Amino acid sequence: MKSMTGYGLGKVVSSHAQIEVSLRAVNGRFLETRMHLPREFYVFEGEIKKMIEKYFERGTIDIFVSRKVKALETSQSIHVNKSLAKKYLHAYKELAKELKLKTQFHLEVFARLPDVIKVEDSSDVAGSEKKALMQAVKKACDSCEGERKREGKSLKTDLEKVLHSLEAEIEQVQSVREEANKNLLERFEQKIKSRMVGVEFDSARISQEVVIQLEKSDINEELTRLKEHLKNYHDLLNTQGPIGKKLDFYTQELLREVNTIGSKSSLSKLTQIVVQAKTLIERLREQVQNVE
Repeated sequence: MKSMTGYGLGKVVSSHAQIEVSLRAVNGRFLETRMHLPREFYVFEGEIKKMIEKYFERGTIDIFVSRKVKALETSQSIHVNKSLAKKYLHAYKELAKELKLKTQFHLEVFARLPDVIKVEDSSDVAGSEKKALMQAVKKACDSCEGERKREGKSLKTDLEKVLHSLEAEIEQVQSVREEANKNLLERFEQKIKSRMVGVEFDSARISQEVVIQLEKSDINEELTRLKEHLKNYHDLLNTQGPIGKKLDFYTQELLREVNTIGSKSSLSKLTQIVVQAKTLIERLREQVQNVE
């Protein structure tokens, strides 16, 4: 079992640059990868995503990549647009002539004009730098994976503890089932007697109707399904691979059965047990949201 939440960091130094990758994973119904890359690494986004998919089945994954180019390997260059500078000069001379002004043209003025002198970053990335990037991504994924596994162990321990408490509550429900049925039988008999005073009735027919009502109100089927769901829950906790969605399904089914028992309850004792069971199932639901 693995948690969906975790953090990982990977650093690799190539001959051209230092690459640092930080990875943050949080809960999510599906796998969503959000890249935060330097412009030079946009071309590698697809390859990074494929590597992420090897580690994560679902969740929201944010990847932050920083690139520090070594001083001796600067990727910046200066470009001078001579043609544009000449056009600026011609335009200034024409304007001065039109306004009949005598003026001198200084080089510093032209250097500040838009797009005459530009500092450009080379988008070329050396092969060694790409290799360093993918190594850093893998390191970040491995680091996050270790954290997710550690958190998964804690989640499993807590889920098993809650399941044990829930099973104890279900056993209590089982123990008061006969008392609940006896209580229902007495209520049915009282209702029938109060309504049939002074009226002739078929005792066999009345007995049959009481049995039908008892069957409708009995909670044996719900208890049987609850025990089956709990067994499946335990089996899943010991299964390899993503199990979060399946656990979420069984959590909903547990709540459904407990709610049905609560709706059939005619004993305050049984109602109290149901409330406690629902509280435990809510704890299961909250924890399951963190399981991959």
